[in-house]
Amino acid sequence: AVRCGLVSAAMSVALEIFAVSCTAVLKVFLIAGVGCVARRVGLLDEELTSKMAKLNGSVFLPCLLFVALGRSVTIQHLRNVWLLPLSACVNIGLGAVLGKAMTRVLCTPNEFKGAAVASASFGNSLALPVVLISAVINAGRVGSVVFEEDAQAESMLYMGSYMTTLTLLMWTVGPVWMRGTLTGRESFGKECGRDVELQALNETRDSPSAEISGGNDSVASVALGRNDSAVDITLKLDSEEAKREREHAAYSTGPSFGGARRANNTHDSKFAAILKTAAPACNANVFASLLGIFVGVVPALRHALFDEDGSLFVVQDCASLIAAGAIPQVIIILGASLASGPKHKLCDYQTALGVTSIRLVLLPLFNILLFLVLKNVLPKSWFPTSPAFWLTFLVEGATPTANNMMLQVQMFGSKDAAEGVAALLFWQYAAAPVLLTGAVATFLAIL
Repeated sequence: AVRCGLVSAAMSVALEIFAVSCTAVLKVFLIAGVGCVARRVGLLDEELTSKMAKLNGSVFLPCLLFVALGRSVTIQHLRNVWLLPLSACVNIGLGAVLGKAMTRVLCTPNEFKGAAVASASFGNSLALPVVLISAVINAGRVGSVVFEEDAQAESMLYMGSYMTTLTLLMWTVGPVWMRGTLTGRESFGKECGRDVELQALNETRDSPSAEISGGNDSVASVALGRNDSAVDITLKLDSEEAKREREHAAYSTGPSFGGARRANNTHDSKFAAILKTAAPACNANVFASLLGIFVGVVPALRHALFDEDGSLFVVQDCASLIAAGAIPQVIIILGASLASGPKHKLCDYQTALGVTSIRLVLLPLFNILLFLVLKNVLPKSWFPTSPAFWLTFLVEGATPTANNMMLQVQMFGSKDAAEGVAALLFWQYAAAPVLLTGAVATFLAIL
């Protein structure tokens, strides 16, 4: 009888968690449905969707980050929850390693490699965890785990500390990955492990079979034989590149100081390339996150902005009103991108399965093992005693790709890459009711 009672209780908890997970995912699909219908009836075309994404990333989302971080981050809070920022770094790093390995094994197209790695690295740290964790805590007692009255407020602080680190990394590293690093000639030699050497290209360009016409956009059509097959490559040489080649030739035959000038030009070009690569990391979301953290750790500013009688409360109140539209807009943009169903031009089914496995299977398993090690090795005094802390720790490492990846790829990536990220999100949320439910049920069983 006792065993039957335990089995019945376990089934009841599993059904409750399944219902909570399904409700959270259903909300995402319903809001995305608005964007899908709007795209179908012509209210949102491709250009307007892109502009909407840029507006969200430049105004709405920065307001959300500023308000959320400014309200939740304090010095005392950061001291007590040191493990969660480290956990965010570990989850992002492990996701990036697994994502890069996946793109190599599956020969992911260059245009989508950065987006695939970013999607495997950055999980949904706010919208979905808030719904899941709040629903579990509101139950009061789930199995053998008991949540106190203040657990809800504590969980918001825990999620805020995790989100702080993830947000800063997501909006500094993410845009760089979305922009991609292989362009021009570098893209020729990276297609499913088959490298076309630049030396062969240069030799063939000088041969009679290569015809180069003058003008601003000269085109050289080069036929390269490899075994019995031919690889046709169209090489675009703009006037600036031709000019640099002429200058390089002039330097090589000029006076002795030409070597120093060439070295300076090489140094300047490398520095410019570094600045161009890092430029996407300097955006409004990073600035808003840093400003929110600064406000949170300075008591005078925090009281002025977030106390109802504060001198700057009206500014924060306006930012909060704008912030309320950030997450729904991102999901609507996602729905508009999926109006014709998930497209697999760059993101094939294997890649979708790979990212889904990383986010919803491998990372949760890793966090379970890490939780068991930390609980049994480190002193209990190093962590908060509330079970909401460990619930947040585990749930944050088991969520699907962040919806903001859709926003980032709209802002910094290509149209085809955006369709690929939309497909990744679609399949992850389709699998979430089963995989995420199983993960959360496991978390509650081991707490």
